[in-house]
Amino acid sequence: MIFMTKSTESKSLKVILIGDGGTGKTSLVNRFIHKKFSSIYKTTIGVDISPFNTVTKKTKKPIRFVLWDMSGQTHFKRFRSRFYSGTSGAIIIYDLTNAQTYRNVQSWLKECTDNIRKQIPMILLGNKSDLTELRVELPRSAYPNITTIVTSAKNGDNVEKAFFQLFEEITEEQLEKGDQPEVKTTHISYENS
Repeated sequence: MIFMTKSTESKSLKVILIGDGGTGKTSLVNRFIHKKFSSIYKTTIGVDISPFNTVTKKTKKPIRFVLWDMSGQTHFKRFRSRFYSGTSGAIIIYDLTNAQTYRNVQSWLKECTDNIRKQIPMILLGNKSDLTELRVELPRSAYPNITTIVTSAKNGDNVEKAFFQLFEEITEEQLEKGDQPEVKTTHISYENS
């Protein structure tokens, strides 16, 4: 009798989610991975890590993206620096109903680049588009070199689009550097005589 098991390991690529506390980073991750939304706000303490496996258009192979939802509260800043190591891409999030969170994007960009010390794919998400009556007027071109997408973690608008767009940009950059994500497949056979 022959038994075969197949285990597949895929390369992991780290994606950080950064931005002020209360902008919806955790809600975006929950909407994207679990297709759920909770209106109960819980502050992230340090970092929450969530893996997500997918096949990108460029590689057509399984890749594991590991989402690092980093705490946005100021008092966690001194701990965050160690979480940037090994980052392949970043999502910077601001709240469409809070202009200060948009102004703070500049400091998040600085913190990110100071800690990563290399260029990585980034996108900027304006979250909470469902709160149309509370939206504030924001400058249109403050960050012209970063793709900006308006999302709603509550109803799911553009959430998948945003994550998958960044995943494709990360994969494309990896391929350009010659770091094509590899898939290891192990076949184990057992014979029982």
